[in-house]
Amino acid sequence: MKFEDVNIYSEKNIMDVPHSIVHIPVSPHIYPNSKFLLHVYSKLKKYPLIFNYHGDIRKEVELNYHSNKSINYSYIPTYFFLPSLLKSADQLIVHSYLFKNLVAENYGVKTAKVIPNALDNYWYSPEHELMLKKDGLEFFYHGRLSAEKGVDILIKGFHRFMSKRKISNAFLYIAGTGPLKKNLEKLIYDLKLQNNVILLGNVGKYIIKSYLKTVDAAIFPSLWDNFPLSYIEAFACANCPVYFSKKAGIYDFTLMSSNKLYAFEPTIENICDIIAAVYGKDYDEGVIKQQKEFALNYSWDRVICDYVNMYIEFYETC
Repeated sequence: MKFEDVNIYSEKNIMDVPHSIVHIPVSPHIYPNSKFLLHVYSKLKKYPLIFNYHGDIRKEVELNYHSNKSINYSYIPTYFFLPSLLKSADQLIVHSYLFKNLVAENYGVKTAKVIPNALDNYWYSPEHELMLKKDGLEFFYHGRLSAEKGVDILIKGFHRFMSKRKISNAFLYIAGTGPLKKNLEKLIYDLKLQNNVILLGNVGKYIIKSYLKTVDAAIFPSLWDNFPLSYIEAFACANCPVYFSKKAGIYDFTLMSSNKLYAFEPTIENICDIIAAVYGKDYDEGVIKQQKEFALNYSWDRVICDYVNMYIEFYETC
């Protein structure tokens, strides 16, 4: 066993723990599952409770309704009780200053702690599977296929570039799945891009890394986001420029850094211009080194101490 001083508890023996700090590292959700039961149990036992808040459920529901005219009904209880859920935590962790401001202004949580997302060492290693590059331009996106990610405007921007330049040998690879998958399939069909936009579905980290090592650019056009791991994964290992949205919370961290990275306002025209710049090799190749240097700040080796210090604070009060 790697960590001999670590005990693993399940629902069968959790009541044997005399004193606990309960950390649920996902967003709170009212749903009859083990995470919600652990939430209720911790409140009944008056254990210190810690939540991570990764994405804004209300914003996601609203964006999905406007773009897809559909609602995930399992989110409705959480949507209405979200302020109370967030306030029920003794400590709420958010991954960006954007979200710290959001939970303070919208939900009255004034004491959220900012701890950025972090990567495991795989993304920093040279290890990857070889992938043959096609004869033409290749672009890549990986992440959830949901309204806030802006994948539809990525496809439309790609289409505008191809239409303007009359180019047929350009390819956009999209890895991931989510509630907008069928809408995106229809959009690709309507724009006659079936041969140029490839929906890869869910793929493993080895395949993602291979694409990032091979393509001409990675583009992340979020309309609204926190601190997506996909951005940092791309920064850490891509052998190409990574273009990312200014609407994501990670943008604040790039402004505080001395690294010069490529951020943009997520519009169809801007994406078209980005693709044209890559086509003309109108970018600084030094950005690739800058991206990797920036990503080194967000390994677990760098971030874990923030969690340990927080646990120590709560442990002393147990």
